[in-house]
Amino acid sequence: MPSPPLIVTDGFLPAELALQMRRAIDEHFTNPQAHRPETHQVWNYWFVPELYTDLRTSPERVIGDEWAAAFHEALRRWSIATLGMANVTWPYLSLYVPGCRQGWHNNSLNGRFGFIYSLTRDLRRTLGGETLVRREADSFRGNLTQPQAGRGFYETVEPHFNRLLIFDDRLPHAVERIEGAMDPAEGRFVLHGHISEGGPIVEGALPAAAIAGPIGHVLGGFRGEAAAAAGLYHGPLVVRLWVGQTGSVTDCRVLLDRVIHPDPGHADWESMCERLLERFRAAKFPPAAGETTITQPVAFGRLPAGAG
Repeated sequence: MPSPPLIVTDGFLPAELALQMRRAIDEHFTNPQAHRPETHQVWNYWFVPELYTDLRTSPERVIGDEWAAAFHEALRRWSIATLGMANVTWPYLSLYVPGCRQGWHNNSLNGRFGFIYSLTRDLRRTLGGETLVRREADSFRGNLTQPQAGRGFYETVEPHFNRLLIFDDRLPHAVERIEGAMDPAEGRFVLHGHISEGGPIVEGALPAAAIAGPIGHVLGGFRGEAAAAAGLYHGPLVVRLWVGQTGSVTDCRVLLDRVIHPDPGHADWESMCERLLERFRAAKFPPAAGETTITQPVAFGRLPAGAG
């Protein structure tokens, strides 16, 4: 089955770390009469007609290098373990005050997944700021015989404090307009960016250089067998292999499957995926002093160079 297009993780960071980051934001906005250009002229008012209206900056300018780096490393570790992807962009810190919003759009060329981590107060004097993500189902054909409206067409994710949201970058998404108090501390604060594959991840006895030949043999054989059919698909498949001391594969599982065919009625992906897994299971690696775990992304279609 395909992996879910949207993941919500509450309590993503240790509570004290999340609170330290939020305290830094609150301190940034205290004593406005004492603000100076070198410390507070750091926000870019990002306005694109009918699309983006928000304030954004580099997070280290507000929460500091230490906390920004701690978040980035925690997200990278989570992404490797959960998605099998090691390429996590350095985040932006965005602030939404009343009037700020995002219109519907997607980020198909920016990465595989978008991430949004909220430092927004749960108790605030503003409304809105929810992230809206369209459902994968065909909203027209799925509602031919029943009425549907508004939020029946998309998922709504509140910007709760210390909540991480991950979603397929290809899905249309938006941010509900903020209304209420103009105090910036009451606004929507989020760290956001993109995640994509960064090559194989190797843990254990085998050095990374030792897997290149066997993995290349598997992928080359698969492409030779299924090049025409595989070219119709788009998205990442991530496979995790466990390799024993003898070099044989002892287990092989799909960690992530976000491979999509343009035709929703297409039914050949399951058999194609299984043929690829059979090739991975039959792979032979050099003997080693212990076991090795290999997390191998397989890309269908392409992201442009530098994506993520």
